[in-house]
Amino acid sequence: MLARAFAAAALLIATCGAMLAVKPQYIAAGTHVQFHLAAPVSSSQSHTGQTFAFALLTPIVLDGSEIPVDGSMGSGTIVLAGHAGPNGHEGDLTLRIDTIHTADGRVVTFADQHFEINGKNYKIATGVLGFVPFVGIGAHIIRGNEITVDPSTPIETVLLHPATIAYPPAPQPSATST
Repeated sequence: MLARAFAAAALLIATCGAMLAVKPQYIAAGTHVQFHLAAPVSSSQSHTGQTFAFALLTPIVLDGSEIPVDGSMGSGTIVLAGHAGPNGHEGDLTLRIDTIHTADGRVVTFADQHFEINGKNYKIATGVLGFVPFVGIGAHIIRGNEITVDPSTPIETVLLHPATIAYPPAPQPSATST
């Protein structure tokens, strides 16, 4: 019985020591992250709050090691999906990348890493046409283009804030009675 108690205590100390020894790493602000989406998103079909999956296109190098492309999948959130509208207003998407889970078990967590992708707008053209007599009224019905980003489109963003890289906590051993 005493041997079991010592073994359990040793396991607990070893687990806590291992967790303290693995300090999180950081990807510096200003680092370029290139990826592609797993499925298309668009300003006309997607909605705010919808999540999306992505895969890295190039490894992220830090302190001599790297986050490899193979097996590294990320998830993100659509912060804003705005439809194209009258007066030449374009469709727009604001995307946020949230996390990447690497093949070796690391988790990269991004701090508010968002960016915008916009369709083509015709605001200047509608503004100019608005001054032309009899034609100007029709300028209000000109719409900008929607934006669609499909998996074949490479996306690159530059980190605004450092990202944290950590191993998830080790599963705790369960107590079993004999």
